[in-house]
Amino acid sequence: MIFDQESANIDKRQAERDPETQRRILAVAERLFLTRGFKGVSMKDIADEVQVTAAALYYYFPHGKQELFMTMVQQSMENWAQQTKEAVAQVDGTRAKLISVAESFLSRRFSNFFALMRDVEEFCRDKPHKGELFRKNRKHREYLQDIFQQGIDTGELRAEVPASTYMAMFEGIMVGTQFKRHFQPEQEANATETVSMTAETIVSCLLDGIVRRSV
Repeated sequence: MIFDQESANIDKRQAERDPETQRRILAVAERLFLTRGFKGVSMKDIADEVQVTAAALYYYFPHGKQELFMTMVQQSMENWAQQTKEAVAQVDGTRAKLISVAESFLSRRFSNFFALMRDVEEFCRDKPHKGELFRKNRKHREYLQDIFQQGIDTGELRAEVPASTYMAMFEGIMVGTQFKRHFQPEQEANATETVSMTAETIVSCLLDGIVRRSV
């Protein structure tokens, strides 16, 4: 076996990294990237906020800003997916599970969420972290599709509609709702609907359709 000094040094650095410092770095990075976007944040900006040297920041993320950015995005999505699964596990029935998913999604009110996803595509197109990010996102979508399939299997949902179609419609309504809240914040501020009410409305529209009130 050939001794690889560079790999050994990387393994040593990873073993010596302080989890609390790394957590602080990622928390600061999330706040700055969401506020300013990828181009508006430098490694020095993050280092200054965390109160560490730029060299120390590269010690934790040796491949630089793109690695830090993608790690932050990946962690944020993983945290949301885990919180969603925990919420869904507390309720029974397809409708209640979908309301929990919608509440979890609508509660993540990133001030710059759509710009963040654009930055992932624009600046991290060819990075290996992006592939991992989308693989994990695909697993979460499979989990969501399983909820619909279980609803079909138990007779709660119409069997002639495929689970994949239910899922695509559900995601479309949620993203459209979040899109409106992002680009029309003044209307959202004046709205009386809570996250829970909005989530219930989304699920009702999907499962029951919009019923025209008789006059």
